[in-house]
Amino acid sequence: MSKMIIAYVRMERAEQVMRELHDAGAGGLSAYVVRGMSGEASTFLYSKRPFEPSHLPETLKIEVICDETSVDRIVELIARQAKTGAPGDGLIAIQTIDLVRKIREM
Repeated sequence: MSKMIIAYVRMERAEQVMRELHDAGAGGLSAYVVRGMSGEASTFLYSKRPFEPSHLPETLKIEVICDETSVDRIVELIARQAKTGAPGDGLIAIQTIDLVRKIREM
């Protein structure tokens, strides 16, 4: 069964994470620059000033589709490269993929 790993990482760690994923041979990889915040960041960022969507920090969203046997290795790699130990390091989620089909093969 296939899995999708979704990770949100700090922009300053994005290059290291992407390089390590490439070097590890991770395929089925997409990356997007997104804006958002976690519960930790929202308390810090907006406790004394009004909410402004344009001030949300940029984050790299990474999606990796892989087989179930690769999940732990890829999650550990992302966590090791993304971690700073400070609030806002990001998060990793894992979803089950029921079916993967290549368009050119349909």
